Amino acid sequence: MLTLTRFALFDDRTLGRLTYGNEVFYTVEKPWKDNEPFVSCIPAGSYTITKGNSPRFGSNTWQVMDVPGRTHILFHVGNTSDDVVGCIAVGTSVYGNLEGVGRSKPAMARFDAALRSFDAEKLVIKEDAFYAFTREQEQQIGSH
Repeated sequence: MLTLTRFALFDDRTLGRLTYGNEVFYTVEKPWKDNEPFVSCIPAGSYTITKGNSPRFGSNTWQVMDVPGRTHILFHVGNTSDDVVGCIAVGTSVYGNLEGVGRSKPAMARFDAALRSFDAEKLVIKEDAFYAFTREQEQQIGSH
């Protein structure tokens, strides 16, 4: 089972920690915008991920299934919320300014290798945010 714990919620992005066995990754998604396609992360909950074909990311791309009102929620390479359109980008670290995740290509290679022998796996997404800022609050903090 994979567990994605969202720990930082901003007006323009959501950061999380993804674990699978002994593997640890970090994620960046769109912010929560009522599950609106293309602009929101998906709701917290339990899902199944399966391998599928993506015209952009190729065969054997992991996809989150049965998201209410949404389709094509993929795990893929990306560093900031600008790189995802409702999907989940995976990295090995979080940028110091919390703007996104680093080393996404190596992280996706590790992610794929860890799940190589499976066609489907359970994903639990939960929120345990200890950072939650509006853009205005974030700018105020940065100016001190």
